[in-house]
Amino acid sequence: MRSAAFILLACLLFIDVEGMVLPRGRCQCMDTGVESIKPKLIEKVEVLYPSSSCKNLEIIVTLKGEGEQRCLNPSSHFAQNFVKKMQKQKRSRE
Repeated sequence: MRSAAFILLACLLFIDVEGMVLPRGRCQCMDTGVESIKPKLIEKVEVLYPSSSCKNLEIIVTLKGEGEQRCLNPSSHFAQNFVKKMQKQKRSRE
């Protein structure tokens, strides 16, 4: 009877651990990133703000076609202007 209770408790713990959201680990961009990319090649933009696991602001773009991901240099003029433009478009849709 005790072993059945132990197994049930162990199962409940595993279920709870699986549902937990873990932090994203380490930085996704290993270098400073590229200065610019042609906007017509960009399919998706993801901005990752600094966190306890990565102290850097990261801008990751997914390119059309093969879905290749590239990091943009967050301090480049292109990246700053592009993110501002995307935020304006997002606000206008809401």
